[in-house]
Amino acid sequence: MAATSEIAIPQCAEDIAPCWVQQVLQKDLPGVTITDVQVKGSINQGEGFTSDIVAFDAVGIRNGASQRYSLIAKLSDFERPLTILKHWSKDFQIKVDMTEVKFYSKAVPELLSVAIPNTELKSKAGNEDNANHPVESFKFLPKCYFAATDPSSMVSVRVMENLKAQGFSIKANRQSLNHDEMMLTAGALAQLHGLSHRLELREGIPLPEKYDWIISLSDAPDVMMESVTYQYQTAVKAFAAAFPDQADLVARLEKLEMKVLELLLNEAPGLKVLNHSECWINNIMFKYTEGVPTDVKLVDWQSPRYLPPTHDLTLLFLCNTSWDVFHNHRDAILAHYHHKLMETLGPNESSGLQSYTLDQLKADFKVDCVHGVLARLFRLMVLPADPDLLQILQEIQEWGVI
Repeated sequence: MAATSEIAIPQCAEDIAPCWVQQVLQKDLPGVTITDVQVKGSINQGEGFTSDIVAFDAVGIRNGASQRYSLIAKLSDFERPLTILKHWSKDFQIKVDMTEVKFYSKAVPELLSVAIPNTELKSKAGNEDNANHPVESFKFLPKCYFAATDPSSMVSVRVMENLKAQGFSIKANRQSLNHDEMMLTAGALAQLHGLSHRLELREGIPLPEKYDWIISLSDAPDVMMESVTYQYQTAVKAFAAAFPDQADLVARLEKLEMKVLELLLNEAPGLKVLNHSECWINNIMFKYTEGVPTDVKLVDWQSPRYLPPTHDLTLLFLCNTSWDVFHNHRDAILAHYHHKLMETLGPNESSGLQSYTLDQLKADFKVDCVHGVLARLFRLMVLPADPDLLQILQEIQEWGVI
């Protein structure tokens, strides 16, 4: 186990021992004594391309009572193969792992520090959402107890609550998100976006100046960007093969190739917030009660970006849901997002997103759908082209976006 100035960084599952877990938990659980750790092994539910996710239970005593904590340790795994972006270098993997460490250790405490207290939300008249979620406000991401990187090995660790043990899961076989699941996820994104904007207003400086670790694709190596262009070309060919009668739509998608790197690398105009930027099925976990989704957590925060809020939303719609939800429920979901955004910003903010109307949001969503199209095409290897995607793209084509 490699040591830092404070708490050691485990290099593998065998390093997860009671004394170490006790150190990790002491900050959030003062007085806890860990007597045993039961390591259950890897539980990677999604691709887990860059990390080994090790589940373990910690048993101990706190305040005179026996306690059991179900946790995971997310460890860098430099041997894990990359099946999509094969040119993702070790140096870039180190960067994104360290980004998630800094997100949890630096950004999350500050984001939550600017949240409107839940008691204040309860007292606001006309708050229709609070009746459904009266307690766990702003808990849209897993609790992280410890996040750090060993400077010698560059292995990162993030110790978090085990969501799977709490009943959360990723949808099996990459099934589309239904209306209720989309509403929950859009609300979670609204809270992220709103908190980041509140923090930026409080600090008085753009978030990228405060957090120089926020991912920018200009940080990616040239060989990776070449891979992205090749991947896009391959995706368009796969789409054309799936729908040979869609020559006009395919031609429009081919023309987008010239814009791919420009769209990815250029500074986006307008108001920006902290985006998850990878909010697709593998990174969204739901909890259900009698088959109804009641809670959501967004996971894998290795590539947060500073972009307009509609970037996250277009990816959410294009990569996660069906034609029916996209076409028939989009306005309701965007309205819910907007309501949660305004609620998160609070009534006392007088600038920025507070004046962002629902009509503006809907208009920006349509314009920015090109980013969602690119995100969806990049995932054709794992989310194959289907009739729902065709109908969604045809509607976006009617908007004049592609």
